[in-house]
Amino acid sequence: MTTPAHNGDARPEPMPMRISDADRNGTLRRLHNAVALGLLDIEEFEERSAAVSQARMRADLDALVTDLPGPGAIVTSATDRVELRGVFGSLKRHGEWIVPTRLALHRRMGSIDLDLTRARFAGPMVVIELDLKFGGLDLRLPDGASASIDDVEVIVGSATDHRRDVTAEGRPHVVLTGKVVWGSVDIRGPQTGWLRRPRFLGERG
Repeated sequence: MTTPAHNGDARPEPMPMRISDADRNGTLRRLHNAVALGLLDIEEFEERSAAVSQARMRADLDALVTDLPGPGAIVTSATDRVELRGVFGSLKRHGEWIVPTRLALHRRMGSIDLDLTRARFAGPMVVIELDLKFGGLDLRLPDGASASIDDVEVIVGSATDHRRDVTAEGRPHVVLTGKVVWGSVDIRGPQTGWLRRPRFLGERG
């Protein structure tokens, strides 16, 4: 008598899992970290971040970061990441200052005015994380810089690059991400008389 084969040990294939906006944002943060760590260049970052917005399943997101470190691989040195927080009033940064590779802006009921035209940059790419409510960001970039605002979520407000005929892959390249509620993000070029090339750490002059 032949004993029938049992398939009780066979495990069913896992069901494909749909993803949420929080999952997409988490993947974007890992991509930002990879850029700050020098693991991805600007072209690779733009390609993968565009794929994040089109992803629908967990496997789609996993494929974009499978060759990258986990979420804990965050740059921690002083020139790599800076957080600026505040409530009410305005925050201004002008003149000569060091722009980190990652800049986190948290603001409530107030405005932020950042002028990078005379600043020195820690790297060829800057990631600016936005968490703004009832306020906005006025960002002034040096000649030859590029910017991406595709990853900025605006709820009642706007995000606008007011410059004309700007390159898509300049140096530095500024990537803005995060959320703005009841506010605006405005990107402008140098003021008249300040048309100078960007400067990076280690350069003279």
